[in-house]
Amino acid sequence: MKAVTILRTLGFVGSLCSVHAGLVERIVGGSSVSENKYPFAVRLTITTGSDNLLCGGTLIDNDLVVTAGHCMVDSTYNNVFEPNEVTVCYGASSITKQSCTTARNITVHPDYDPMTLQNDIALIKITALKLSSSVNTVPIFTGALDEGTKLTTMGWGKTQSNSSSSLPTTLMSVEIEVGDAKTCQQAQPSYKSAAGPEVCSVNALTPGKDSCQGDSGSPAVVESNGQVYIAALTSSGVDLADPGAVDCATKDGLAFYTHVYYFADFISQVSGKSADEFTSSHDSSDDSSESSGAERPLLSSVVLLSMLALVAL
Repeated sequence: MKAVTILRTLGFVGSLCSVHAGLVERIVGGSSVSENKYPFAVRLTITTGSDNLLCGGTLIDNDLVVTAGHCMVDSTYNNVFEPNEVTVCYGASSITKQSCTTARNITVHPDYDPMTLQNDIALIKITALKLSSSVNTVPIFTGALDEGTKLTTMGWGKTQSNSSSSLPTTLMSVEIEVGDAKTCQQAQPSYKSAAGPEVCSVNALTPGKDSCQGDSGSPAVVESNGQVYIAALTSSGVDLADPGAVDCATKDGLAFYTHVYYFADFISQVSGKSADEFTSSHDSSDDSSESSGAERPLLSSVVLLSMLALVAL
């Protein structure tokens, strides 16, 4: 399935809007997040030329942010943005209370495909932050994301898809639900389950609720045994009834999220730390829980060499 990449500008901040053949990343129907509830959520602004773009990200170490690959790539030239073009804001739900820092290094997955949005993940290295109740990391979820699993996605993106003035000043969140493979395959024929590189949500399961433009790269989290984990990153969406539409929260809409644990080896090899350092133990009485979770492909030495070429120094 061929994909198109669309760039939108909203006032002084634009949003990256990328599509799997109409698939558009895209919080609608949600509510504002209280301070310190999700201290790992960060707001990304990318300033390049006359464009100012908006995405989200997640603090998975005190000096490492994970986000969508398409947030870190110039859609016109397919170049990785320079670190000094990317600002990472953190420490508060309200944008007026946030502190900000500039990226030090950016690594996009070596197999990221801007046309299909496959392997839509990137890592941003920043100056180490002092962790506190308002600035903290979140572990990566290693368990299964079965059909019907409820996730909470969030972001500072648009709250109304048809309004250019609907950017909130505070972090918004909304609950979504993992959909069935058959429905998701209507937009992405290669999709098998949420154990793979993508997690698919179906709008019909949570009517009127969706991520929207500007939420790309933001976390979708799951709670297990009282612990919040990052499960996925906002990537793209599509309206099955009108694949070319860019509206959010449509009744026939789907959204695709990058499955973070699937890319644990990429994160490990870029960071130089073991994958276990980014996860907390996921207790389960079922010994098969690991195999029913994400499939983790190992990166070859050839891929590692390719990764070096994608690092923006």
